Amino acid sequence: MYGVLVIGAPGAGKSTFCAGLTDIFTQTERPFLTINLDPANDTMAYQPDVNITELITVNDVMDRLGLGPNGALKYCIETLGKNSEWLLQKIEANGKKYIIVDCPGQLELYKSEGELWQVIRHLEKAGVRLCALHLADSLYCSDPSKFISVALSTLATMVTMEMPQVNCLSKADLFSADGTYDLDFFSYLPDVNKLLDLLNEVPGLEKYRKLNESICGVISDFDLVSFVPLAVESKESMMKVIQMVDAANGFSLTEQGDIRELILNSKS
Repeated sequence: MYGVLVIGAPGAGKSTFCAGLTDIFTQTERPFLTINLDPANDTMAYQPDVNITELITVNDVMDRLGLGPNGALKYCIETLGKNSEWLLQKIEANGKKYIIVDCPGQLELYKSEGELWQVIRHLEKAGVRLCALHLADSLYCSDPSKFISVALSTLATMVTMEMPQVNCLSKADLFSADGTYDLDFFSYLPDVNKLLDLLNEVPGLEKYRKLNESICGVISDFDLVSFVPLAVESKESMMKVIQMVDAANGFSLTEQGDIRELILNSKS
């Protein structure tokens, strides 16, 4: 069983991307199963086959326990963790369908040994091979101080989730080319020192030069963060991301009759 775990901050376009995936998989006749794990998401652009709201909802928790939105969301995911076998049974009942998992956007849920981390480990032990797809809004590239936050949060999920991860700059079709650097600079981060220069030019941040240098140093030392531009409306862009995810979770290997053929094709 193979699938993609769609994560990212609220508003990054997770549900829109999931809807785009369902359209492409329908056209390419790839069987799929859509799963919504965001108990606060009730305006999806697709129809989920499995929905956490069958188990629990944020509004119910807020009314019953008097919690705020974030506390209620955390409680819902904790409940999912205690009922992860319910989710696994839903997946196993759908045979070999490709899994599309739409996740909530709160970063604290993805910390090491956190609520979602435990659910994912349970699925992996059962043989579900997942790749995380982290979406970040490309509009943040217009502000270096916001982009550095995106880069750090992306790095944090890569380190704590302990699974293959593809990072995308969503809404790439809305990115303005009038800035200091084009989208390729923010995609591949070839020189973090240039990003440091941009941070030091932001009014109010120039007095934190040592802190800026240390933050950029963390990103440079790990050398893990890179992004792929993504425009959901572009089939070419979507197919490129799908190929990367399929390679990361191992699904592409199932489409090769002989593993030696895959190796020869990769070298050609």
